[in-house]
Amino acid sequence: MNVADLTLQADVAHWSWTIALFLWFVGIAGMGSVAYYFSRKAPLAITIFASLVIGLLLVVSHLTRWWNLPVTIFYAVLELSFNFQSWMFWGFVILSVHLVFSAVVVLANIPYLQRFWFLRWGAVLNQSNLFLGGFAFAGFMATVYSGFLISTAAGVPLWNTALIPVLWVISASVATVAVLELFYVFGWVEEREAAFGLRIGMGLDVMKLLAVLAFIHISLTVGTMGAQIGAERMFSGDLAMLTWIGVIGIGILLPLAIGAFTLLFGKKKPLLAVSAVAALAGVLFLRAAVLLAGIWEPLVI
Repeated sequence: MNVADLTLQADVAHWSWTIALFLWFVGIAGMGSVAYYFSRKAPLAITIFASLVIGLLLVVSHLTRWWNLPVTIFYAVLELSFNFQSWMFWGFVILSVHLVFSAVVVLANIPYLQRFWFLRWGAVLNQSNLFLGGFAFAGFMATVYSGFLISTAAGVPLWNTALIPVLWVISASVATVAVLELFYVFGWVEEREAAFGLRIGMGLDVMKLLAVLAFIHISLTVGTMGAQIGAERMFSGDLAMLTWIGVIGIGILLPLAIGAFTLLFGKKKPLLAVSAVAALAGVLFLRAAVLLAGIWEPLVI
């Protein structure tokens, strides 16, 4: 079946690079919050907050009538009318909580602001394992939500699999490790954190490779026609280059090769920078490939 004869969701719903960037930024912010529990550094706090804000601005810019969102929220709160069965509702709650927590953490990491007594409570919360545990949980749930947002989308069978939330968490963890590697290159985190992250990153890369291949294989073999056609686009069709060169080649195999070289011959900051940028790009390419491959189930007459 010719791709031109299919109804691509990207041509109608326009879930393409803008939404891919939203999912990418939310993933970095989400799993970055988990990493912040262990590595409580100001650059990481700022990265989390900035990523979340940029991601939310991107998704709002994608709305046709974005002004309907604040109006809807206002009346929902005023009338105490909430749809607790909606993923959109829970997504709004999770992202809002995560945004508030990340703002508190950023405030706590700006020494100048601690001069004002009414902002010192942020520093107290930033030292609380309970608060930071909640921050990590909110970030993890934001990442999981971004996966369920895709997997529960009606009419696009390629996405309707529990593998996507798992793949989103694994790949967002890869992106977080890559961010920490860049911080080490810039001298913002200690070498021991970078060394620990390197080993975790290589393990995550292997898991990500297996998850990507499993996603394509399952969609090709046991998926409906729409899922099979979408997976074929990623495997051997118009999105094959993005999948094999972008997602797997640049995003997985290159960081794995550099990681192995680093373990054998020691750290080279230029190589670590290349590895980190490649890993971050690969995570973005993964989200774009999955989104662009989505099509509505074709009608067979």
